[in-house]
Amino acid sequence: MNIYPIETGFFSTDGGAMFGIVSRKVWSGKYPVDDENRCPLAMRVLFVDLGDHKVLFDTGTGVSQVHGMAYYRFHGLKDIGKELVKLGYNRDDVTDVVLSHLHFDHCGGAVSQCADGSLVPAFPNAVYWAGKRQRELTFKPSIWESDSYAPAVVAALEEAGRLKLVKNDGLLFPGVRVALFQGHTEDQLVSFIETPEGTIVFCGDVIPMATHVMPLCIAAVDNAAEIAVNEKMRLLREAAASDYSLFYYHDAVTQAVRLKQVRDSISVRETVAF
Repeated sequence: MNIYPIETGFFSTDGGAMFGIVSRKVWSGKYPVDDENRCPLAMRVLFVDLGDHKVLFDTGTGVSQVHGMAYYRFHGLKDIGKELVKLGYNRDDVTDVVLSHLHFDHCGGAVSQCADGSLVPAFPNAVYWAGKRQRELTFKPSIWESDSYAPAVVAALEEAGRLKLVKNDGLLFPGVRVALFQGHTEDQLVSFIETPEGTIVFCGDVIPMATHVMPLCIAAVDNAAEIAVNEKMRLLREAAASDYSLFYYHDAVTQAVRLKQVRDSISVRETVAF
């Protein structure tokens, strides 16, 4: 088994949007912030070679999907295909792409743009997995999420017959199981990857950064605050009890952590790098 984190690029957004009701005095001691109250966010995907399955977890925003999004100040964007070549693979080798959810910063790199402007799957031999409710929300979002989805990306995957929707928790294939989580949005896929060294959890936006291990620290952009907190705590308790490694998509500083639990309190035990 080979495990490769891939940095696909960075953007920034308001600190309050990421840390919600937790005051800047608290979170700024744990995470970088500039004079404009903006915080850097990574788009760190994970590529895992399981043998029969070569799996990409999320895809970043994609190098061709950021026009008209100057607010986010995207920078350092990388083409996943080129990054795979550096690792000894290519786009055709990818058998599965597991999308935690279908917000543009997680799924934009699922497609490539042709010379005529049309979109095609970036990984032509892959099955693309996403939560069923995510597909529905892509085309009929609430006003709260209306700017978050990438309908052209999802339409291209559907037209190519590559999108497969997940309705329940379970095993996708040997080595990877998924569970549906709510709160930030509906039917997020959290992936549990079994490795010889233990389970890696690809958290997506259920727990986007190490700072979000704090119980009440959730993003202000989460759809449902109470649900998001409860769902996050459900995942944290399982991860602490089973000694999972939590892999962070958006944390520009910390790649992954293991947790500890002392009575009812859960905190970071150690940082991890793959």
